[in-house]
This record gives sequence, C-alpha cells and structure tokens, in this order.
Amino acid sequence: MIEIKEVKTCCQRRAFVSFPLKLYRDNEHYAPLFYMDEKALLSEKTNIYSDYTKSRFFLAYDEKGKVVGRVGAIVNYADIEKTGVKAMRFTRLDAVDDPAVFAALMGAVEDYAREEGMSSVHGPLGYNDMDKEGLLIEGYEYDETYGGVYNYPYYLSRLEELGYAKEFDWIERKIYVGDKVDERYVRMAEVVKNRYHFRELIDNDMSTGYVIDTYADQIFALLDEAYRKLHGTVPFTERAKKSMISGLRIIVKARYISCIADESGKLVAFGLLLPAIWHALHKSQGKLFPFGIFHFLPLLFKKPKEMEMALIGIVDEYRNSGAHTLIIRRLWQNIIDDGIKELESNANLEDNVEINNLLGKFPQKQHKRRRCLIKQL
Repeated sequence: MIEIKEVKTCCQRRAFVSFPLKLYRDNEHYAPLFYMDEKALLSEKTNIYSDYTKSRFFLAYDEKGKVVGRVGAIVNYADIEKTGVKAMRFTRLDAVDDPAVFAALMGAVEDYAREEGMSSVHGPLGYNDMDKEGLLIEGYEYDETYGGVYNYPYYLSRLEELGYAKEFDWIERKIYVGDKVDERYVRMAEVVKNRYHFRELIDNDMSTGYVIDTYADQIFALLDEAYRKLHGTVPFTERAKKSMISGLRIIVKARYISCIADESGKLVAFGLLLPAIWHALHKSQGKLFPFGIFHFLPLLFKKPKEMEMALIGIVDEYRNSGAHTLIIRRLWQNIIDDGIKELESNANLEDNVEINNLLGKFPQKQHKRRRCLIKQL
C-alpha cells in the first residue's frame, strides 16, 4: 500500500530534496541541483517563481513508512495565458521501479490538476525554460550536464503504462571543437560585422561582475524576446533574474560570454558557455556548505576541461543577419585557446529548424534525447 502525503513540514521538505540523492547514490552519471535552491522551491514564501505559478509537492511512502518517490505539480499561469492551454506541469519526478508508486504519485498530480480545472498533465517541465525539463529516453550512459537531466530507463515505461504519450522531444549533441575556428565563420563574421556595423561589447579581461552589472538587464530582455515563441518559455521575473545572476557570478568568466551590439549600442545577440560543473555537483551532492564549496573552487582558478553550450539568442530584427557568426568566432577561439576539445549542447527542440541547422554544421554526435509526455484528463 502506497501512501501519498503533500509536502508541508520542514522534515518533509528535507526528505523531498534528499530522496534523489539516495535513489542515485550509486549512479556515476547523476548530478543533483543545488540543495538549497531546490529546498527554497518547496515554500511559497521562498519560491522565486511564485509570482506567476502555484505548486504542490508530494512524497510517496511504502507500508514501512519509507520514502519511495516524489513529484511536484505546477500551475504556470504565465504559460496558460500565453498558450491558452490549461495544462498542469509535473516536475522533479523520481521514484523506485514500482508501478504502484508511479501510479500513486501521478494520481496525486492528476487529482490536483482536476481540482484546478486543468484539461491535461504534461512534463517533466519546470517553472520556465531554464529549469529542468524533459525525461531522458536516450543516452543513459553519458554524464548529466548542469543544464541536462538524468533518470533511470524505467521511468518512460512506468509513465506510458499510466497513459502518458509523447508530446515533443529535445535532442542534445556532443560537438567537436577542432583546433581552429572554421574559416567560413571567420569570413562571414567579418562580412556581417561590416554590413551591420556590429561590435563585440565583451573583452576577455573584463570581470564577470562588471559584465553582469553592466549588461544583465539588456541580456534578459533579449532572451525574453528571442525565446518567447519556444515551448514552455515565460518572461523572467525579477526574483528569477536575481537567482540566476547570483549563480552565474560564481561559475562564468567573461571570455565565455559574447554580447553583440548594433550601431546604436543596442544589444542584438548574446551567447554564453558554461564550464561543466557536473563533477562538482556530483561530489558535493549539490551542497555548498560546509565542505561542498571546495569542489567548486577549481572553477574559479583553473581553466575548465569541459564546457556546455548554455544560451544563444538574437533579437527578431537581426535574426537572419548572421550575427551568430560573431558569437561563434569569439567563443570558439577562446575555448580553443583553453584547450577545450568537446562541447555539450543544450537541449534543442527537435523541430527547432533554425538552431538545428546551425548546430548541424559542426562535427558532432547526437547522443541524448529527452521527451515531454502528456496525458489528457
């Protein structure tokens, strides 16, 4: 007999955040999110997305009182207003391989969805496009990236047994950098720069703090515009911005940021690479204190050995201008200088023709696939 309890107490919040650390204890590929950030989501007072969402979180207990699963449910009012679709999101689903546990957890989500007048449940999806999203269905043998997801293979079968089916997929790639920037991008970047009078605003010698303090507002505005049509994206709130900025100050360097401005000084394109922090998260179990911070210190003082493609965005006015070539020329040269041989792409919707055509021009291997599943109520 599986018992479902809604997360309300401090003890339950700790159990919710800690459960996947136990479930994946012996898995070499799994990496958790930051413990304190995850715990903050479990209270409306500290949830940085509560301005436009409502959430509930559930734990599953077996007959001995042991936690055997967890799941979150999100009503995202901003997305509902944007799409007109009353769909509840499920998030942070983790459970032992037991059909009864999955049925009980998803049953709790579906009951909540009906209570809120939703017509369907889909996910895994987070609070916005920068949150964890998707169920890993290919690539279980690869390490999880900071922007990636990891789950055991049985998750897909358990959900399909409950009536969940594919809504859409994302794909991820391993991109091979090479030992020099492709001459096509070097030439095209110069042509585009002269044609549109573009200029790069970031210098390698700038401090991360200066870049963030000077350009953060413009960057978030650009991303809101560039990503607004993608599935699951909603505008950044002030609290969400502050949370992202605090994390970026720790792990990002100016040499992995590109900000392209037009002749008037308006920011028109942005690119960001992140040092891979998977190993640090894995070793620290997502906890910075008291000792976890030591696993992150090398990121501050040493050149990274691995990198992730985090973001690239271009405003509508210059979407077809070739502005991305300036971003690629700068960032590729810097990672080549730093000895980086491979990049992990972020997750791209399989029908996002624009970005897939761009990334398809690089030597690569499509090695992971994630899925969003949906069930009509």
